[in-house]
Amino acid sequence: MYIRFYSGEIHARSQVTAGLFKAATDLWCSDDTPDYELEALADLRLWFDEYLPSPFDYLPRGKSFERGVCWFKATAHEHLARAWELVELLERNDILIWTIKSPRVGYVHYEDRVQVLARPYDDIRILLKGNRK
Repeated sequence: MYIRFYSGEIHARSQVTAGLFKAATDLWCSDDTPDYELEALADLRLWFDEYLPSPFDYLPRGKSFERGVCWFKATAHEHLARAWELVELLERNDILIWTIKSPRVGYVHYEDRVQVLARPYDDIRILLKGNRK
């Protein structure tokens, strides 16, 4: 089983709802974010930087993976716990986050013990577009 956290925003490159880390980046760049929330966000970002490799660091250069989206594996308990902390932080700052679970995600471009980067199958892509038409 795979789990994806997403916001209501459509990501420009993938054309599906933006993920958890895009929402966190938006909050980080906001001028309205209180300092104590920025400190909590910085701690979470440091943890993910250390313990969650970027799939793009391991993919062949020159190929396009921009329509791919990342999913956590359901077995990534510690990473999911930290993701839920991030969800709470985002929602305290009026950024709503939803989750979707799926046993299949699409054409996998990258996989490690906690995540996959996949170009969604068409039926999954429709789910990831949210309520937008």
